[in-house]
Amino acid sequence: MDIKSIYSGLDAIIRYSIRKILLNRRWVVVLLMLVFIGAIMGYAGSQEMDRLDGGVILMDLIILSFLMPIIAMIYGASLLRNEIDDKSITQVITAPLDRGISYLGYFISLVISLSLIMLLINLVGWLAFFGQKGMEGDAPRILLSMCGLAIIGSVAYSSLFLMTSVMFKRPIYFGLFFAFIWEGYVGTFAGVISQYTIKHFIRSIGSWWIDYGSLALYDGSSGAGFVLAFLVGFFLFIGIVLFREMEFT
Repeated sequence: MDIKSIYSGLDAIIRYSIRKILLNRRWVVVLLMLVFIGAIMGYAGSQEMDRLDGGVILMDLIILSFLMPIIAMIYGASLLRNEIDDKSITQVITAPLDRGISYLGYFISLVISLSLIMLLINLVGWLAFFGQKGMEGDAPRILLSMCGLAIIGSVAYSSLFLMTSVMFKRPIYFGLFFAFIWEGYVGTFAGVISQYTIKHFIRSIGSWWIDYGSLALYDGSSGAGFVLAFLVGFFLFIGIVLFREMEFT
């Protein structure tokens, strides 16, 4: 295939998958998340607490560490698996496009969709809190930094959960374990074990970007960006290999 045909096929998959992710009944989940984060951050904004430190602590705890892996799991663990189960994936694998390119198309669409969702959640949470506390000073920089971390998280979690949607017939079980138990519970342990989570490396980057709250005090790992890049590449490689070798019968 020539470059033009590859681009055309990749673009078609990306556009189709983004519409499928964003324009389905799961928008109710996003709406509930927006109401939840708006209510929590809005209530916190009405209380007596430090403006910058308090805002960072809440956005780190609720959005980055809690909602990010859950939303990525909800969308990522089902994107390819649903198409495999209902046989609609046949249209993709029978097209004159390498399966690896098709897999990358799904990955890109998942990253874009998750990034848009997480940027919206960050914006709503930030407005609900800092709209009451004041948006001046370093508040806009905190929003930009948290949005940057959300995009990094979208890339990392998308690569993992998309791989599991090919690897497991019931990826939701792994996703629930990883999002709630591993990232949510084990990630809070003291000691080295907490460093074996994706959340740890994302927060490590955040500790370099943000000088307030829990992230400023976080004992991150050096080279976190390189570790995340390696993990993304590794998960993508495994996912592509599995997708190419998979029997769709």
